[in-house]
Amino acid sequence: MHEVARQLRLSLHALLIDFENRDLGLLGAAKIGISFAGWSFAIALGVYGFEAHGVLGVGIVALIRLLPGAIASPFAGLAADRYSRRDVLLLSAVAMAAVLAGASLAAGLDASTDVVFVFPALFAVALAAYMPAEAAIFPVLARTPQELSASNVNHSAMENAGFILAAIASGLLLTATSPGTVFAVAAVVAALATSLLLFVTRDSRPQYDDEEEAVAGVLREVSLGARALREHPALRLASATLIVLLLFEGFADVILVTLALELLHLEEGSVGFLNAAWGIGALLGGASLALLLDRGRLVAAIAGGSLVIGAATILPGIWPEEATSYLAWFGIGIGFTFVEVAAKTLMHRLASDETMGRVIASLESGRLAAMALGSLGAIGLVELLHPDGALIALGALMPLFVFLCWTRLRAYEVGAPVAEHQYLLLRENSIFAPLPIATLERLSHDLQPVEVAAGEDVIVQGDVGDRFYLIEQGEVEVFENGVFRRNEGPGESFGEIALLHDVPRTATVRTTADTRLLALEREQFLLAVTGHRRSQQRAESVSGERWLVRD
Repeated sequence: MHEVARQLRLSLHALLIDFENRDLGLLGAAKIGISFAGWSFAIALGVYGFEAHGVLGVGIVALIRLLPGAIASPFAGLAADRYSRRDVLLLSAVAMAAVLAGASLAAGLDASTDVVFVFPALFAVALAAYMPAEAAIFPVLARTPQELSASNVNHSAMENAGFILAAIASGLLLTATSPGTVFAVAAVVAALATSLLLFVTRDSRPQYDDEEEAVAGVLREVSLGARALREHPALRLASATLIVLLLFEGFADVILVTLALELLHLEEGSVGFLNAAWGIGALLGGASLALLLDRGRLVAAIAGGSLVIGAATILPGIWPEEATSYLAWFGIGIGFTFVEVAAKTLMHRLASDETMGRVIASLESGRLAAMALGSLGAIGLVELLHPDGALIALGALMPLFVFLCWTRLRAYEVGAPVAEHQYLLLRENSIFAPLPIATLERLSHDLQPVEVAAGEDVIVQGDVGDRFYLIEQGEVEVFENGVFRRNEGPGESFGEIALLHDVPRTATVRTTADTRLLALEREQFLLAVTGHRRSQQRAESVSGERWLVRD
């Protein structure tokens, strides 16, 4: 009983941790509204397309609302890396609300389907900037890797809460009214979510050394995200996991409408209610997932979630009944959340803040393309195998992927939790701030505490440089050629010049009070800093300023 109670406390803590951080809490609340608006629009569009052209119409609508976003995402990711990510979120949300209002007006005026079908394309372009900016701002706002993991779980819960509300509201509104009414409700909710984003603290982006670096080669800059995914084995594997998962989602979105309206002959509102079952499963799955992430079990979450998805999808293919369909979509929601959140957490830990927006945007482009391909493939799969056979075939997708990639996936489990204070000392130091979270985690474990009494020399000018030091507590004074230069206190650092330039110590550093230092060995410091362009630039800038003062 004690262990069960502890696990429940851990789950609750993970689900509430965002609201200890005001900005993450606001983003989570806004996420509910954005998710509600997007999914209400998607569900109503599926029914609108089916009414116009049958299953082919569902596939066409899916393509229209996905492909433009796939094209726009890489450029939107560049904006998320160049400008305030809060501002990008805000502009994207305003654009989404405007598009939804336009779709509602067009449907209310009985415009032709060709006119109404323009709005899903516009919505996809507006949404393209939101996803990378939101994902990229999380690591900036999170204070520790544990908080980042908890934030991913919590924001998944917020997204699924919006999805559930959208599915239920769409089901009720589609039963009683029309898709146009759903569009209007979605527009109002998107506007409310936009108002919350106004209160998120505005972040700032790094300044470039010269104008040429900031604007040179837009296509080259845009391609950096895709290049990072391609060249980093762990990022590549995590992105492949998400893309296959979303290929599954594209298939499932189309097959769900066919299952409900063609195979089971249910009312149109059932499309919304089945989606709600998925959302409820996802919400409950997030609470259980918090336990696995607390223990660093990312790969277990991916593997277990994939098996649940497979079994649940096959169920209504074997027993095509209304009850089994609801049970299946509930199970898919649980498994989908496990795989999605674990893979996203892995990506957040490994990607660099410098290119995070473009990495996520490249993934988003692949995600939308995969969903579009899945939607298109679902049409053929249903025609070839009928809805029940299509479900059985689809159920094999995720388990087969995990089976083929199992050995590589196991290599990327999360390490042991890091101490918050030590992690923040690294994160807030200008040299280490640009580094990926996974690198900061490793360095946090590598830090060695050094206790030094007042009046003792930590390093002596002319000695060989073998360590870099962060000051955790206490104070030191710095002398160059016997001349006092400055005092340094908690959060400040010294020792980088000798390591970066392979020269003897350029100063003597002496404690003025009992001092606690955190030391990094030469190899650990150089491997982390010189392997990252922006971090090396900051280190060179700091050492250059100190040499300039000395001269």
